[in-house]
Amino acid sequence: MPTYRVLTGIDYPPDKRAEEGALVTDIPEKSAKWLLDQGLIESADGKSKTAKVEEVKDKVVFDPNATDGDGDGFLQDGTPFQRPVEEK
Repeated sequence: MPTYRVLTGIDYPPDKRAEEGALVTDIPEKSAKWLLDQGLIESADGKSKTAKVEEVKDKVVFDPNATDGDGDGFLQDGTPFQRPVEEK
């Protein structure tokens, strides 16, 4: 079953909810199509993530002082240096 990253909180059948940043594998195919079309989810399968990283690989450097600008719980999103925010 495909894996999707939730880009904004969504409700989906049957009576489920996923918040922004969640990875889900149980979205019904019929729902996934229109959620993708509306930009509410994106594919999180290996191919799309790898392509995104390869595009920026040579342009991004590790930033030890990176901040979570979009509040999704990750630093340096979409780069080879993406990592979860460490709780203090």
